[in-house]
Formats: sequence, structure tokens, C-alpha cells
Amino acid sequence: MELRALRYFVAVADAGTVTGGSAAVHVSQPAVSRQIRGLEHELGVTLFARSEGGVRLTAAGTELLALARGLLEREALIKRTATSLAAGRLVSLTFAAPPTTLSDVIAPFLASRPADDGASPTPNVVARPSDDVFAALDEGADFVVAPAPAPSGLASMIIAELPVRAYVGSRPSADDEAQSHEAPRTLSLETLATADPLVVLPGRYPVRKVLARAFEDAGLAPAHLQEVDSPEAAQAIAASGRGIAVLTNDPRFGLVPRRVLDVDGQVLTQSLRAAWSPDHHAAGELAALAEDLRDFCARQYADDLA
Repeated sequence: MELRALRYFVAVADAGTVTGGSAAVHVSQPAVSRQIRGLEHELGVTLFARSEGGVRLTAAGTELLALARGLLEREALIKRTATSLAAGRLVSLTFAAPPTTLSDVIAPFLASRPADDGASPTPNVVARPSDDVFAALDEGADFVVAPAPAPSGLASMIIAELPVRAYVGSRPSADDEAQSHEAPRTLSLETLATADPLVVLPGRYPVRKVLARAFEDAGLAPAHLQEVDSPEAAQAIAASGRGIAVLTNDPRFGLVPRRVLDVDGQVLTQSLRAAWSPDHHAAGELAALAEDLRDFCARQYADDLA
């Protein structure tokens, strides 16, 4: 089976006519018709019902169309990868990260790197949950950023120690806002333990694990926990004055973050790691990218960790 015949099949299906499909692939109409008839003979099914007004997919054609698109997409991926290999550098770059990391870290990082006449790789992003994000490297992603330890066998680098932030349940006044810029505000674990309620993410979230360990080390137990499976919703609850939310997310709803201090008076943090395959054809470039991202995070969170 030739991929060329599949390409013509998809083009005609999209256009609804052989003439339109021929124009899309820049091939004569008789040649396209001949290739599609040959494909039908090879597969043993009729792909199109033909009429004077054009063509329409048969049931078999409809079912096979999605498979044909998938094969052509894989062909394009092979060509892009080969181009990257031949160039000895990244032509495209796919980041995989949890949604919060994408919005708070990866997106600002990409925005800080202007295009330079095609010298930089074309970026793409894939959102994956923290407990499944590293599997994306086996599915086409080049670079993972996640608040979780990287599996053995991967190259990795800690790129940031994200401050754990507490969002207090009422919107700050103008005086509070001014004070917050003069000196970053903090909350102790003891204060959080008495919050009514303490709004937290479910246990699968890395920040929840960090918080649980900190409470255990301090010998404290929160009086009232409220689990919310959304960082944005947790901040919304805090903004409405219904509790204290503990997250690593950037602030929303006008809330002012307060750094959480552990029993030793140190800022509670969560490690953010970059990871990639050491066998990647551009492993050196990915390592340099991790260093750039580490420097960016150092600037991004300098005030929080000062």
C-alpha cells in the first residue's frame, strides 16, 4: 500500500469531489482517480459512492478515513524527526507538564523567548497529570517539567524550588497590599493547622504531599481539611473568605500569597524538575534548555524566596 494513494483518498474525502481533491494535491484528476481505484482494489472495499454531483464516503470509507489520517500524521512525524536529526538540533520541541506548570511556568518562559528567524525550535505543549507526565517522553514529547521526581534512567535537573503559598480567606485591603510589597508576608504551620477550613488539593498532588510531610514533621494535624480538586477553585474559595488555600499556583482573584514557614522558620518549597531522555538526539540542547529554564525560574520566583 502506498501512502500516496492514502493521501489522495483523504484529499478527495475532504474536498467531496475528485476535482477538488486533485487540486489540493496538485495532481491530475485521472491520476487521482486511478490511484483511488487501485486502493479500493487492494483493500477489497469501495471507499466512495460516485455520482454526477461528486463523491461521498461509503460506510467502509468513513471507517478507514480516520486510520488513513493517522498513518499520514505518523509519516509527517517521521519526516519532522528526520529533519531534526539531519540538522543536528531541535526543529520542534514538545513540552509535557501538568496544567498548572504549563500556565505558571512554561507559558511565561515561552513568552520570554522571542522568535529568532527560525533558529529556535517550534514549541508545542502537552498537558498531562503529575502522576503520568513522564510517560509522555515515550509518546513523542521531548521535555517534561513536573513537580515530581523523575524516574530512573532519565536525565533530569531541579529547575526551581517553588514556594508553597497560603492564600488567606479575605481579599486584602489597600493597606495590606502596600504592606505586602514592603515585606513579603508569611504564615506558620501552626496557623494553618487551626484554619477553618484549610483548603487543599487531593493527595495525588505534589504540593499536598509536601504539606502533609511538613505537618507530620511538626507534629501537627489540621483541624479541618477541605479537599478541592482544582487549584483555581481553591483560590476562589479563599477569595470568598471561606478558608485558607495552600498551593504553589500563581495568585488569582486579587489574592496576595503568603509564604508558608516550616518548624525551622524556613520557606516551605516544592521541587520542580525538568527531565528528558539521555538518548535523545538533541540531549545536549535539552540540557541547555533546562539551564535556561532554571535561570528563568530563579528570576520568576526571586521575590518569593528572598
